Amino acid sequence: MKELIGYRGIIEKPYEEVVRYMSAMPTGRIKASQIPLLLTSAAGADGILQVKGGPQLFTVYTGEEGVEIRIAYLDIDAANGHFSVFGGWWYRNDYELKPHAKGCEVRYSVANAASPLSRWLVPLLKDYRGLRNEKRTGRMMRAFDDWVSLLAVRLQCKAYRTE
Repeated sequence: MKELIGYRGIIEKPYEEVVRYMSAMPTGRIKASQIPLLLTSAAGADGILQVKGGPQLFTVYTGEEGVEIRIAYLDIDAANGHFSVFGGWWYRNDYELKPHAKGCEVRYSVANAASPLSRWLVPLLKDYRGLRNEKRTGRMMRAFDDWVSLLAVRLQCKAYRTE
């Protein structure tokens, strides 16, 4: 897998508490904001998702029951502090949590996870080209900053991007 974007942040809460929060994946029909992981542009106009599965592997759908569209798979590995979001056929978002002197460090990355046979198609995608322009637009950096700020509110602590 080739990493396209990566950020780090500090969440000033004990590692175990942050892992517990991120592992608490709700299921059923929920608002997109209830998912503890960053899912940019995941929900439809009403912001409602359908989450099925668990306790480690989940599938996230958008749309009405019976005509829903799968938008992501979530892999929760709380024992190792590793959380992944697989979307479509080519991208993967990874969260790696580690204990830190101030609480918990989170490493977030977006990678090209397409198979070797289809990897050549990825640069043709609009979403990929948008990621390649990330340094200019800062869209994913702002999304990561917003997610870290949301963690700060929900966990009642300081949280911020470090790089």
